[in-house]
Parts: sequence; C-alpha cells; structure tokens
Amino acid sequence: MFCRNVARNGCKFHRLYHSNPIEHVKPLHIKPLTYGKQSPQYKVLSLALLEYVPKHGFSERSIVESLNKLGYPSSMVSSIGASNSPSFFHSSTAVMELVKFQLVDKRYRLTEGINPDVTSRYKLPSLEHLLLKRLEMDKLIGGQLADLMSQLAVPSRLLFETAIPELHRLSDDMIYFSNEEDHHDSAWYAKRLAVSSTYIGSKLFMAQDKSHDFKETFAFAKEKLHKVMRLGEYYNNTEEFAWYTLMSTVNLVKSQLARG
Repeated sequence: MFCRNVARNGCKFHRLYHSNPIEHVKPLHIKPLTYGKQSPQYKVLSLALLEYVPKHGFSERSIVESLNKLGYPSSMVSSIGASNSPSFFHSSTAVMELVKFQLVDKRYRLTEGINPDVTSRYKLPSLEHLLLKRLEMDKLIGGQLADLMSQLAVPSRLLFETAIPELHRLSDDMIYFSNEEDHHDSAWYAKRLAVSSTYIGSKLFMAQDKSHDFKETFAFAKEKLHKVMRLGEYYNNTEEFAWYTLMSTVNLVKSQLARG
C-alpha cells in the first residue's frame, strides 16, 4: 500500500495516496481548530462571519460586535485565538483566528450530510457541484475577498501553517466526497493540484467580479475545472500536468492582481 508521511499538529502520521474513510472522520473538535461547535469561540466567530464580516471585513470590529450581540464582554477578544493563531502585521491573533475559522468551518460544512461509506459513488455529488457549492458559501463576503486573499497570499505562518494545508484538505474532501474515481500514487497528487488551482483561481476571479450574483465567477470556475480535468486525462506525464496547473494558476494570479 502506497502512503506518505504527513506532519499535522506537531506529529507525523502515514496518509494513503488515495482517499480513505478513516481520514475523513468528523471529530468533536473541528481540527485544526481547538474548540467545538458548542464553545463560545465557535459561536462568536460564526456570528461574526455571518453578520459582521460582510460589513466590516476580517477585523476586530466584526468580532467585538459579535461578542456584544451574544452578551460576552468585549475584553474577550484578547483571548480568542490566543495561542492558536500568530499575529500578522497589524492583525491580531483574534483576526487571524477568524480567518482560520472561515477556511476550516466552511470546509467541514461543505460535506455535511454526505457519506461515501453508505452511498453509491454514482449517487454522490459531482466534483463541479462541490466546487460551486464552496464558492456559493463566499458570496456573502464577496466584497471582502480581495482583502482576505491578499492576507493569505503573503508569505507567513498563516500561509504555510493554515492556508496551504487547508487548501489541500479542501481539495482532498471535494474529491473524496464526490463521484470522482479514486487514483493512486502521483496521479492522486496531480488531481488534487488541479482542483486546488481551480479553486484558488476562481476565488481570485470572484474577488474582482462585478457581475450580478457572481455569475461570471461560476462560469469561469466550471470552464477552468473542465479544462484542467480534461487535460489531466490526456497528459501521460503526471509531472508535466502538475507543472501546467501550477503555472496556469501563477499566471492567473498575476493577471487578477494587475486588474486590481
């Protein structure tokens, strides 16, 4: 059985090249968050993301207003994220925890109610459906995406310890919980890279999209996903395909930043 070493939460474990049910068990805590859905942190950050981030962005103001509405003291903002997220430039640990919460919580909610263990693969949602569903989740904060993406793009602990690992976990989940065929060895990495590049490219497009209800973003996401998956079938050299997807994403990032 092929496997690879993966470091998570300070320890190493073996993970299979192909998706396996044991890697998608949903724990009480929403890892890598250190708290569960019944905790004050979860309630505060969830409300902030729903009601205040669309207006005030990823800021302490969004968290403080959420604290006030839930009846918690404003001073609690200093303890949210305390040892979980590093500070970043002018952003506090609480704001960094809010960014992390946005990535992790939406990844978990994307696949709620889907159980590949008891559902025929042919009855599972398509990869395209899950990709578009994840983009739908960010329509509410569409006006704040440019700022969010700019924070995530800067080389930092947030990028390497949270953003990139979460991107790969999201791609893993979209493949595992969809009706996509499983792959072994390096082909699995190529497919994950294709999904990751499509998602990031679509989020960058969404951050600049002025069309009604982000109609152009969803058209772009479907076209890009079909293109990279179709090319993946034709490339005999997996490394060549991986390089293509990486470079196409880099070029897209450059063009989108230029537009901004």
